[in-house]
Amino acid sequence: MEAQSGQFGRLQDADPDLSPLLRAPDCEGCELYWIGVASFPIPSAQRSWLAIFLDRTTKALASELELRGEYFLQFKTVSQIEKRFRQLAAQLFPQAGLARKPDGGPLPARPSLAQLKAAANGAPFDPMGHIADYCYWLHSSDLPMLLGEFFGLGGSAMYYLKPDPATKPPEIPYLKELAEVCPQVSFDRLSELLKLTLLQKDGFQASSKKLFGAGLETEPEFPGIPYIVPLLETSDFFSQPAPEREKWFKLFDIFWRESPADNGVFLASKPPLEDLLFHTLAAMREEELLYPGA
Repeated sequence: MEAQSGQFGRLQDADPDLSPLLRAPDCEGCELYWIGVASFPIPSAQRSWLAIFLDRTTKALASELELRGEYFLQFKTVSQIEKRFRQLAAQLFPQAGLARKPDGGPLPARPSLAQLKAAANGAPFDPMGHIADYCYWLHSSDLPMLLGEFFGLGGSAMYYLKPDPATKPPEIPYLKELAEVCPQVSFDRLSELLKLTLLQKDGFQASSKKLFGAGLETEPEFPGIPYIVPLLETSDFFSQPAPEREKWFKLFDIFWRESPADNGVFLASKPPLEDLLFHTLAAMREEELLYPGA
């Protein structure tokens, strides 16, 4: 497969054992991998393969590196599936935050009264131009469901973090006895709600605002933004200065993101990841799970 992105013109063919992934050989400070897609939304066959690969990679990261994967979805993507998103919101508890590009800058200005009056009279008006790159943190441990519902539209990302002891829920007393007395009640839901409540104590939120919120402190919206995650394209790994790139990995050891600008999905890792990816891809090839179009 040849790279389809201009930024990835610097990529060379990866080791065949890592195909269909391509690795950037000169990406300083991290490992950077990319896989191309035919288009966005991603065609179903490629989307299915990628969902299996990302799910297995996530399980391997949890098992071998003890990293937890957290799923984020861009707000502007939700408009494509708004009805379905609202149907699932009660079980996902989406938490809004901000995804910010490395060049930073202020949040988009609100439309002026003159612009609104002109729009009311039929002038062209794009409301999305006045909305920042907000995103949702989706709280669910069912990754295949999240990938099946939201992956492939161009706005999904996952960040892999070390467990935060502050979010570990205590055992609910007499839970077994309650389940025996009231078998018609689902106490699993109670445990899940407790986990979700404790996620509000996750240290990554405050730390992310310190790392990625510089210059936004005086914005009226800033106090109400619980977290900020980086919104990246592959070109940022080569154009941004080293201190900026280092910030991306102070909270997240590994992350992947759908990138329409790159015609694909990229994965970036601070720790060595080649062996883990090799074994994941080799197992998929043995099962004849081959990437369509590779």
